Amino acid sequence: MTLADFLRQRGLRITIPRQHVFNILQHYERPISIATIVAEKEIIDRTSVYRTLELFAQLGIITIVPMGWKKKYELAGPFKPHHHHLECISCGQLVPINAPEVEQLIDSIAAEHHYQLSSHHIELRGTCKNCRRTANT
Repeated sequence: MTLADFLRQRGLRITIPRQHVFNILQHYERPISIATIVAEKEIIDRTSVYRTLELFAQLGIITIVPMGWKKKYELAGPFKPHHHHLECISCGQLVPINAPEVEQLIDSIAAEHHYQLSSHHIELRGTCKNCRRTANT
């Protein structure tokens, strides 16, 4: 499905800022900051980027990834498979986690408590092997 089709099905139109922000997010394999998006396409002002990201979040096009007191953004379904992250608190490396057993556990917990989940987000934080090695030397 294209972004234009997705928006059209919801009575919205594709605009230049929407397409540019989508293209930038599609280009990156990891979550990125607003500063990265603005730097990639200087023709889009920061306000348009914020508005576009807000709309994309409301529509479920993106996932907001909290990283400390900052937020990063990445595409969500139907444009990218659902996943979680491991984050190194030292170097900031993000490793995507695509683990069906985690999803099964989440579904099981929700069912046990009679919840129908609308969304969920898991971030695991720690120190990567390289940073631990550097700290020990």
